[in-house]
Amino acid sequence: MKKVSLLQLKANHKGKIVELAAGHRLQEKFMSMGIFTGREIKKLSHFGLRGPVVIKVGRTIWALGHGMAAKIFIEGE
Repeated sequence: MKKVSLLQLKANHKGKIVELAAGHRLQEKFMSMGIFTGREIKKLSHFGLRGPVVIKVGRTIWALGHGMAAKIFIEGE
């Protein structure tokens, strides 16, 4: 297992969140979305070079901006 950014993870792969490289406000936003260290996350798709990254957390599907996705680090498969 290696630590990678959510952007580097291939579509339809999952992993455990090991780090959120974000400031206090963004950390709170992630928490309200159910995204926190230790949580399992699945990347469903990634559109283009700077487009949204679609993820599944629990039973909820979110589309994150490129910048937000770059701040989520996981241990991938």
